[in-house]
Amino acid sequence: MDPVHIEHTADTTHVALEAALGIADARILHEKLGAVLASATPVVLDGSRVERLDAAAMQVLAGFFRTARDRGLAVSWQSLPPGIQQAAHLLGLEFILEMKS
Repeated sequence: MDPVHIEHTADTTHVALEAALGIADARILHEKLGAVLASATPVVLDGSRVERLDAAAMQVLAGFFRTARDRGLAVSWQSLPPGIQQAAHLLGLEFILEMKS
């Protein structure tokens, strides 16, 4: 199963993350998010389906957020379960991933 679904509109790119993102998904997640960066439109990440997001997937997302920030590209979360926010906090990635409570 594809770990991420991407939909482009004229003014935004919507990225829906799947329920479980682990180390096996890290490569494809990195590739797809790289393509999203190339679109140069604001990005909305939908984490509403996410139940499990391991450290490898969080590292890929952290790299995505850093690169987007460096390019001046806006990235925001549409929805994210509190447990995922807590895991990011425990890994010290809450700020980089812009997961503000």
